[in-house]
Amino acid sequence: METRKLHVIYILPSRYDDDGYVRRYWRGVLPSNTLACLKSLTLDLSRTGALGSGVDVSVDIYDETVQRLPIGRILREHRRGESRVLVGLAGVQSNQFPRARDLALQLRIEGIPVMIGGFHVSGILSMFDAPSPELQEVMDRGVTLVRGEAEAPGALLGILRDALAGELKPLYSITPPPDIRDAAVPQPDNEYLRRFVFKNMGTVDTSRGCLFNCSFCTIINVQGRTMRCRSAEAILRSIESNYDRGINIYFFTDDNLARSPVWEDVFAGLAKMRERGRPVRFMMQVDTQAWKIPGFLEKAKAAGCYLVFIGMESVNPANLASVGKRQNKVGEFAKMVAGWHAADILVHVGYIIGFAHDTVDSVRRDVAVLKDEIKVDEASFFMLTPLPGSRDHHDMVVNHVPMDADLNNFDSFHETYRHNILAPGSWYALYREAWDTFYDKENVVNVLLRVPADKYWQVFWLLLWNRYASLQGSHPMVTGWVRMKARKDRRPEFPRESVPRYAVRRLKDWHAFARLLVRLFYEFQEIWMLTRKQDDPRWKTLADLRTRWGETRARVSEFDMAGSRDAAVAELRGMLQTASDRLTALSERRRTLSHRARRRIRGKVKEIDAYIRSIDVPTPTWQQIVQAERYVSEGLLAGYEELAIRYVAQRRRFNAYRQDCWQRIKTGRILTLNLSPIPRLLLFELVVGLRFGVTFLGRF
Repeated sequence: METRKLHVIYILPSRYDDDGYVRRYWRGVLPSNTLACLKSLTLDLSRTGALGSGVDVSVDIYDETVQRLPIGRILREHRRGESRVLVGLAGVQSNQFPRARDLALQLRIEGIPVMIGGFHVSGILSMFDAPSPELQEVMDRGVTLVRGEAEAPGALLGILRDALAGELKPLYSITPPPDIRDAAVPQPDNEYLRRFVFKNMGTVDTSRGCLFNCSFCTIINVQGRTMRCRSAEAILRSIESNYDRGINIYFFTDDNLARSPVWEDVFAGLAKMRERGRPVRFMMQVDTQAWKIPGFLEKAKAAGCYLVFIGMESVNPANLASVGKRQNKVGEFAKMVAGWHAADILVHVGYIIGFAHDTVDSVRRDVAVLKDEIKVDEASFFMLTPLPGSRDHHDMVVNHVPMDADLNNFDSFHETYRHNILAPGSWYALYREAWDTFYDKENVVNVLLRVPADKYWQVFWLLLWNRYASLQGSHPMVTGWVRMKARKDRRPEFPRESVPRYAVRRLKDWHAFARLLVRLFYEFQEIWMLTRKQDDPRWKTLADLRTRWGETRARVSEFDMAGSRDAAVAELRGMLQTASDRLTALSERRRTLSHRARRRIRGKVKEIDAYIRSIDVPTPTWQQIVQAERYVSEGLLAGYEELAIRYVAQRRRFNAYRQDCWQRIKTGRILTLNLSPIPRLLLFELVVGLRFGVTFLGRF
């Protein structure tokens, strides 16, 4: 007798960490648009009765990055036989395929029909005539592969009918990419969104495809180079309906919304919604030329855009040319970012490390350029990875270039092949260094000092999150809040740990996490002190000096490369003279500073003037230049911060005291501890720490 109940379960699998444990978090950051799409499409088919009268279809979605999969419950339902269970492992990227494979085979052993779809399957099958070995293996063991997009007319309907009849095919190849104009718009699932930091964020793709031809990209080969779009009217209806359910922030997941044929209609509709008192806000991905489209910036601002993600990839023109990204004009990057900022929109760029012309020194210079010259608000770094579905991967396979055999590492955060310049290990170290350098205290302070006051706390949170991920050694786009691990959810290649050994591992994890939170608390408390009053003359002076120092440092680096010592010294003298003039002017503001503070700043001015005279020599040496740079950073800027901004000097003294105590305790020198500062430290922490914590949580 044919089963008339169909329970469809869509699962977004996670990936394994380097210790073999499934990556899972108590709360995530970005919900999956793929799960929302598939659930909406399936429910739409069920509502229309397309599967036939009397067919009862239920749909569940699970995101393994934020929830443990109920495998036992799925198995019990299948064994009862009251309904046919179909599991779809959806949106599977290459780094998720090993986990998807393990889940699929575990379910297939019990006889549950399983499908795998997503960019890995579609990417491989779009570039090669036959399935790769890992795809063929799962097909041989009864797993169904789905290539392409489920919105194609009759595609998902045909798959579900076959599943209902128990006749799934080994492979469904949905080509060419379908028209999605009339496809069901993905609807946010409020129960699912409760597992994320922001429960009011939805996702939608207004279009698919990309017009450009980057060799490392999989989009153009999986989704095509022709832009296909949803109906603007359907998108806007969905967004308006979702607003009543509390969804008022969106991530438009288009690879390039600026090339969506309906961007203007969508922006116009969102602007009208805002005028009616429904202020939807959104972030989007665009290309580096989007800012030149007439009216694009202005209309994006009116529509509620607050952040753009731009694939800048590199500031080295030779790197961009080598991967076919000729639309990126390095000389325009600073002007582009300034244009977005003028429209009151934050700029987050993607940056790839490991292009053919990258060296250790060049990458370090490039990160400095991002910070000090282009002045982006956020940067996400990636390691160049030959992702299946890209032209890079295809060419390396055809040319028999050795690659990592473990797809779990194809996440853009691991070395997956031998770089032509960077030595094994140094490439990854350089990647981690880029994160640490961009999100160090100096640059975080600089970014916060230049953002508009109304965006201060939003940017503060974004930078804190990136720093949190950086210190964990993970990526902010795929990490989450509070790592969860289950002892039994470990990769089959790794041994299952005993309960005591696993307990020790988790205790170490929680200890490291607690130390990380303490470190972030103190770091960002000081950052808050240095940035919280942008309109105050003391903070404005600090912002101006830091901006000038970034520009000076960049030019000194250029002079260093050119061997021009005189020009480098002249640049440093100009920086010091600017500082002297600004501090002199500040010291004359009686209402801004106390008499004592003004006296100290005048003393700092005398010190700066004396230093200027000390480097005014006929034949400067590079050692003098290095010393002058150190003086500006440590003597001038840090000294000014402690003189002009209340509590900064105390915070730094107590930080140093706390670290000294910890070192003495670690080395067994407990009897040498000086306990006299503890009462003042506790009072300081109570007053300032509590104030910072309450202020931060009140803005969160």
